[in-house]
Amino acid sequence: FITSGTTLFGKHRAIKKYLKSENIQPEEMVYVGDETRDINAAKKAKVKAIAVTWGFNSREALSEYQPDALVEQPQELIEVINKF
Repeated sequence: FITSGTTLFGKHRAIKKYLKSENIQPEEMVYVGDETRDINAAKKAKVKAIAVTWGFNSREALSEYQPDALVEQPQELIEVINKF
């Protein structure tokens, strides 16, 4: 699923709510985001985090939060998702 929102805090709650509503286990989901707080939210929800470098935070900032994958180009995203 794809979602977007203006919520600054509580992203991990939104992830957990979606997991529960769709009866999905955390290991069956990956979360793609462009901010360090996206990585934190994914980790709190116990789902894999893929950080993309063409958004809000820099590659360096995203790397510091140790996402499960870091994607430089949009065309790489599907390949990386399929590895999970």
